[in-house]
Amino acid sequence: MAGYPRVIGYYPGTGVYGYVAGADAAPMPLLQHAALPVHGPPPPAVHSPPWRPMMAPGSPPLGEGHVPMPMNPETFGGTWGAGATPAGAPAGTTITFSARPQKPFKTSRLLIRPTKVGATALGNLVGQLFVGTDLQQGELGNLDLESLGAANAFDTWVSLKQAEPGVWIRVQATLTAFPTGTDFETYTVSAIGHFLH
Repeated sequence: MAGYPRVIGYYPGTGVYGYVAGADAAPMPLLQHAALPVHGPPPPAVHSPPWRPMMAPGSPPLGEGHVPMPMNPETFGGTWGAGATPAGAPAGTTITFSARPQKPFKTSRLLIRPTKVGATALGNLVGQLFVGTDLQQGELGNLDLESLGAANAFDTWVSLKQAEPGVWIRVQATLTAFPTGTDFETYTVSAIGHFLH
């Protein structure tokens, strides 16, 4: 088999993890319970080639970032009320804010920013969180999304299910009270989470 000598890890094509002494050497299984001493000898010294911190020559190792991701409103631009330009959603409407990460993404915080114009723009944003078809709450019902996602909120981190690439992360939202006349409310929603790159 082709390969790099002295590679510690998975030996391709065998389904066995072990130490490979050469490119064509057979793997040594790690799990031989009866033959393992209580305190085995230290592992052999390995002199790594200069590319070893990489997955392969020219390919950096897998890393993780903590990044923001916009959740875009699917309708009405995230606005409720007739006074907006263009006009926002009418009273009683639910607006879905959604995102489809391109790499595995695990949400750890929501940021929700309201813009309220007019004396009747008093409603708070409430709704439910989903990753794919899975509800991300301890019980059915509307959460106070506006308080949960406030920029100055303390200890409001979350740990949603990891979304694989292309899986929808959605917030279905509505208001506790709807603006009237020319008043309106507009919301932006962002998710912050762990992203593999």
